[in-house]
Amino acid sequence: MQGTISILFGAHSIIHSFCVLLSWRILYKQWPNYWELICIFIHDIGHLGLNYLDSQAEKDRHWYLGARIARFLFGQKGYNLCAGHDRSSRYPESKLYRADKYAWYICPRWVLVWNCLVEPKLAMGYTWRKGIVLFTKQVKKSIESGEFRSTHEFYIERCKK
Repeated sequence: MQGTISILFGAHSIIHSFCVLLSWRILYKQWPNYWELICIFIHDIGHLGLNYLDSQAEKDRHWYLGARIARFLFGQKGYNLCAGHDRSSRYPESKLYRADKYAWYICPRWVLVWNCLVEPKLAMGYTWRKGIVLFTKQVKKSIESGEFRSTHEFYIERCKK
C-alpha cells in the first residue's frame, strides 16, 4: 500500500515530521511542548494501509488515526491538534496545519528527490526532476501568498492535466 511505504520511507516518514517540527519553530518562534511534539510525530500515521495517491476518500481520512491516538494520550486537545492539520477533517485548523504545509516549503531538495524515487507517483506523471520543480513552485506560491494549501491538492490538480 502506498501509505505504508510513505510512512516508512517516503513523503510522510519521520523526515517529514522533523521538517514539521522545524516549521513549528520557524512559524511560532518556539518549540512545541511535549504533547504537541508527540502529535507532530503521529499526525500522519493514518496513511498506513491507505492508497492515498489513488483515492481521495482514503486521503481524506488519513488524519483520523493520529487524532484518535492523540485523544487517547492527551484528551480532546490532542485530538483537535491532529484533526486540525487537515481540512478534510472538518475540524478548525490547528497550529499543526500551517506547520505541516510549511514543512514542504523548507524541505531539503534531497528529501523531495528521495520521495519521488520511493513514491514515483509523486512526480505527477513527469520526470522526477520536472515534478519536483513544479511541486516546489506551487508550494512556494502557496506559502508566500499566505494561502498554505494542501500539497495533496497540487498532486490532484497536476494529475488531472
